[in-house]
Amino acid sequence: MGCECELKPGEVSVLKAVFESILKVDRSPTVEELRSSLKKSDEEVIGVLDELEMKDVLLRKRGTEEIVSVYPLSLRPTEHQIIIEDGKRLFGMCAVDALGMPVMFDKNAKIVSRCLNCKQDIAIEIRDEEIAWMSHPNIVIWSPERQIAPAAETCCPLVNFFCSKEHLEEWVKKNPGLVGKISELVQAYPKIKGCWKQYGEVLGFRICP
Repeated sequence: MGCECELKPGEVSVLKAVFESILKVDRSPTVEELRSSLKKSDEEVIGVLDELEMKDVLLRKRGTEEIVSVYPLSLRPTEHQIIIEDGKRLFGMCAVDALGMPVMFDKNAKIVSRCLNCKQDIAIEIRDEEIAWMSHPNIVIWSPERQIAPAAETCCPLVNFFCSKEHLEEWVKKNPGLVGKISELVQAYPKIKGCWKQYGEVLGFRICP
């Protein structure tokens, strides 16, 4: 799943309402709340949620309509925290999602994660859509060659930060069965920013140029 996923207008309106609820009250909305705010029937709301789950955009708790993750945001704690300038704390599904969410929501934020190899804390500040500060000068990201399971369900557990290329290489040696790619954060960020900026515009959190 990526931020390039094609969304229908009805799906966009439901997604935006879900994100707005999380940003405002720290939880996903119920079907009844979505029905009221969007002026739709329960059946229409559930139908859209079904479509979004099929597209791997969100995940509901099995047997219920409770939303537990909505791409790229997890309602369950992950290693990748996004602390928005107003103090609100969100969780990204993976390292790349954490980098993109400040741009998506058009907010300054601090990303707090850790090196998967040495477990040392990693912090990155995003201001005015740019990397303003990094706790380590040579942060890298490792991504698997292919997605092995639905992103909304697994929260992309293999896409992670490393404090240096050397630490990533050490980790790769310990995990020889995994195949993926190394991306230097500074070089990868412009593409990440562009992708999530577009997603924010689609959802209405940013004004299209």
